[in-house]
Amino acid sequence: MLIDTHCHFNHERFATDLDVCLTRARQAGVLQMIVVGYDLTSSEHAVALAEQHQGTLFAAVAIHPHDARHWTPEAEERLTALAMHPCTVAIGEIGLDFHYDFSPREDQYRAFRDQLQMAHRLHRPVIIHCREAYPETLAILEQVSVAQIGGVMHCWAGTVEEAQRAATLGLKLGFGGTLTFKNAEAIRAAARTVPPDTLLVETDAPYLAPMPHRGQRNEPAYVPLIAQKLAELRGLHFEDIAALTTRNAQTLFPGLAGASSSESSNSPSASR
Repeated sequence: MLIDTHCHFNHERFATDLDVCLTRARQAGVLQMIVVGYDLTSSEHAVALAEQHQGTLFAAVAIHPHDARHWTPEAEERLTALAMHPCTVAIGEIGLDFHYDFSPREDQYRAFRDQLQMAHRLHRPVIIHCREAYPETLAILEQVSVAQIGGVMHCWAGTVEEAQRAATLGLKLGFGGTLTFKNAEAIRAAARTVPPDTLLVETDAPYLAPMPHRGQRNEPAYVPLIAQKLAELRGLHFEDIAALTTRNAQTLFPGLAGASSSESSNSPSASR
């Protein structure tokens, strides 16, 4: 079993063939997926999808740093309600993005800090988006004692030293399709060296499809390609990485393990 800890089935590129994508994911051994929100509309959509596909899809809800300028008391109230939904397992994706600066940095900081406080209040782990802002992001996460709630640095792209600092803060690292790119040696170096209990796999679908599908629409069925590369880097068998990353995901997002247990107990084979 594999878990895609970060996908965007709430994106319009999956509007017409979601069921087919879910079938391909199951056939590839990817049995659970977290649908991650990035604004109010996509967060509502993530929760709705998780309701429709309980036990398979789960929701994360948040305002992305790109949309931080839209962070308002009203948005916080609505996100709080969504975060309390039983299908919601995380607050995310939140963070800082200094590459595009689509929202002013002061707005990014404010939305990031406020949503971290929300996560603490609601006892939810966080999914962190960070681009060209690793020192600033890690400093904030240290200040708010992120280890108390847990979190993952999604789509890891920092240095080995930053990866080690993130691990020291109690964070997990999400590795996706970029792990397979030819020019991603720094990402592979981080994947080789961080503690095993920090490793998660993800797709960020529809973005960043792994080789040999680079440039195409990404989807959870490609998680095994990422897990295989991670296994090679760590000198492990594929089955070992699958078990390890699944266990890490269930530790960070306890709702996944509960759903997995329920499915097993209700399956025909479980009663034999």
